[in-house]
Amino acid sequence: MTAPGNHPADRFTTVFSAFMVFCVLVWLWGLGLYLVWPWQQGGEWLPDFPIVAVCANDQVCTLPYGELAAAQAAGKVKTLVPPSDTGETAYEQINLQWKRLRDGVETKASTWNFQTTVRYRIEHERPVLVSYQEISGKVFLIAIIGALISTVLLYLRKFRK
Repeated sequence: MTAPGNHPADRFTTVFSAFMVFCVLVWLWGLGLYLVWPWQQGGEWLPDFPIVAVCANDQVCTLPYGELAAAQAAGKVKTLVPPSDTGETAYEQINLQWKRLRDGVETKASTWNFQTTVRYRIEHERPVLVSYQEISGKVFLIAIIGALISTVLLYLRKFRK
């Protein structure tokens, strides 16, 4: 006969509970880091970053920043001001969301493993980068490390009592 608290089901319950606490802590750390992740001021445009525009056929289109000047010179782009206050479209395998701000545009490009948000203003039909925020897998790794440390500290405190 096994001693109370030494039964295999009790050990499974303890490990499962610890794992669930760890999962919740990963979620909380990830959400917290996502909300406070810093914005970078200014900087250089990535040539592949998609810009929302209104094309010559009055339809929403997206094109990489690096190809913008050539498209404007060829008359393919009517304006860089998005046609609506908010919207969503796709560019290759990237989900692209935009919203007009009081003094510019905010565009969020995201896939399963990253999210880049860019705030820019339009001057003389050219986008001027104001600030950007890049959230990548690094946030998830930091969340896992933070959750692991938090879980260890919670269980050390529990076992000391």
